[in-house]
Amino acid sequence: MSGMRYEFINKLAVIVNRHFLMTETAGQNFINFTLTGTLNNIFYKNMNALVFNEKGKAEEVLTLSRVNLETLQQNEIKIQTIASPINPNDFMFIEKQYRLVPVFPQVAGFEGCGYIIDNNGDTNFPVGSLVSFRHKNVWAEQVNVPKEKLILLPANFPIEKAAQLWLNPLTAWALIEKSEAKPGEWIIISAGASTVSKLIIQFARQKGIKTIVVVRDNKQTDELKSLGANVVITDTNLDEIANRITAEINNEFVKCFVDAVGGELTTKIIPTLSTNGKIICYGLLSSNNVSFHNSTVIFKLLSITGFGIDNWIANKSEIELNVIWEQIIKQVGNNNFKMNVAETFPLTDHKNAITKSKTKTNGKILFYINQD
Repeated sequence: MSGMRYEFINKLAVIVNRHFLMTETAGQNFINFTLTGTLNNIFYKNMNALVFNEKGKAEEVLTLSRVNLETLQQNEIKIQTIASPINPNDFMFIEKQYRLVPVFPQVAGFEGCGYIIDNNGDTNFPVGSLVSFRHKNVWAEQVNVPKEKLILLPANFPIEKAAQLWLNPLTAWALIEKSEAKPGEWIIISAGASTVSKLIIQFARQKGIKTIVVVRDNKQTDELKSLGANVVITDTNLDEIANRITAEINNEFVKCFVDAVGGELTTKIIPTLSTNGKIICYGLLSSNNVSFHNSTVIFKLLSITGFGIDNWIANKSEIELNVIWEQIIKQVGNNNFKMNVAETFPLTDHKNAITKSKTKTNGKILFYINQD
């Protein structure tokens, strides 16, 4: 950068900084990030992003590239990305196994948080506001996001939680709602050590719903109980798992089995549900089929249903979603609510980040972006 251009950026930064010193904390946070990245993009349209040009394993096909941000459309807001988690659907997208099809060259990443840098003239989205979002092209320094996919957050909302707020907390909340469990009733949760399960446990505790959490081993038993799980059992002996559940609930009402596994585990658990109970299938960690006797479903009046977050959202009104988001933000923003982050990486270290995310970690792996 020439000396004249660098001097101009510094002067512009001083002017903008003076303006934001007279505004709220969000503006102050915003300028801290824009001074190191966004002002430079006034003169350079291209930006760093993780891109793939063919389907394949993320660690093999992703490259850090310079790309141009697409033109801002009428319904979009421009965001300076701050952080983004690595989720399983990111890998599915890169491997071309997801419902959305990549268009090469394709920027990866589906979820994150950042600060608004261009609100497209919409004062409902103030420049400098912290937002969470779920959209494509997130593993980049900037991203254009449709307004309906943005969640405005308090200025002091933790970045680590904001980055992973959109998908898993909303999924956990929706699964509890769909379970129709009431305070004092039980739900059973498979894949109990997963991120979604840990969120379900915490939301359920706040609603007075009891949880039986099924895990592969007992390594995270203490953590799960600290989050609010009433009972934690392992699936090492499936022949005994129904008896163990029955012994723990002591004839109390088991409303729902929230299942991300399937296979023999689900086969064994279905009979433990109470009359008018529900089985919600939202994952397929097991490749084996589930089997059950029709008599179990008929005489207990059980219902078995699938779940997808996008379908659930599509059946909610804007007012309903706003109320739900207000409650989620309030609960997740509490210091006692846990959303662990195992480690953070810059985009430049994406290979190590991806490798780490594919190992067992007690928390999410995040990309930290524009945080030099």
